Amino acid sequence: MQEVQPERGILGRKDLSGKDFFADRERFAELINTVLYNGKAMVRVENLIPMKREYVSPLGNGEKRRDILMSDISQNIGYGLELETESDYGMPERVMGYDICEWETQIKEIGRRYEKRGYRDKKSRIGEKDRLMPVITIVLYLGVGRWKGRRKLSELFQIPEEMKELLGSRVPEYDFQLTEADYVNADACRTDLREFFRALQCRKDKKKLAELLRSERFRNLKPETAWVIAVHLDRERLTDKMKKEGMDMCQALDELMEDKRCEGRLEGKREGRLAGKKEEKTVIINRMLQEGMDRALICRIADCTEEEMELAAGSAQFAAV
Repeated sequence: MQEVQPERGILGRKDLSGKDFFADRERFAELINTVLYNGKAMVRVENLIPMKREYVSPLGNGEKRRDILMSDISQNIGYGLELETESDYGMPERVMGYDICEWETQIKEIGRRYEKRGYRDKKSRIGEKDRLMPVITIVLYLGVGRWKGRRKLSELFQIPEEMKELLGSRVPEYDFQLTEADYVNADACRTDLREFFRALQCRKDKKKLAELLRSERFRNLKPETAWVIAVHLDRERLTDKMKKEGMDMCQALDELMEDKRCEGRLEGKREGRLAGKKEEKTVIINRMLQEGMDRALICRIADCTEEEMELAAGSAQFAAV
């Protein structure tokens, strides 16, 4: 089971477990093929090489770190994956920054190879025949519903419509591939991505989710898959039982349901006792009223307000009718 530091909240758990889950090459290949190639197996597991990239920000204000980056060595294409649980309105610029930093890294690597051979061009750091590896970045939105952030760089600009039409393609543009978990065709997946996306798509329907989590496919999930599903369902009590008590997801869910039923029975008993006390109080108030006791004295003895006393008297009259 995925080990999680106890001091981390649910967001920290999502960040750690999500990256580990999607960094699996089989899941990664299936996601890329589903999102970019309509399910056709264009990206194969054996051709994927994980790339660890931490870029120095061009502005010199720290590092930029991708969630996941892999290269397909057979096609010379890089695929980046950013996992988002909340909408980011500056995402186009952020993705552009990642991609530019990656190409800058590639250019530096080419330049270093030339330097080792004793060659250094005064103007260009790469040669005429050198080529860069393109990078396609996918943003996978794991939040509920639709992505509310912007998808194109041009949407960050405020330009009068007339100027925009005249400038046309001269306005700088950059976008990214957005995939929303709630709208992925989960049944098209063959790996446990199917269970992951199906579970997330039931987040708002507790009954349907409970039935789904008790199904045979969910009972036979790998522990790491069950963990990442539980974390992204935002069920703190579920993940706590799995982590602290070492239960699998289905067992933890069954215990939570039983806890809920017990809580319901206790609440019912408590409400019953309160109703009984209220009825007993009403009977006592009415007896005192029938005996002609002073109303102010009744309020003090019964520990009630004038309004409560009148309601008790009214309910007794209604019952008599």
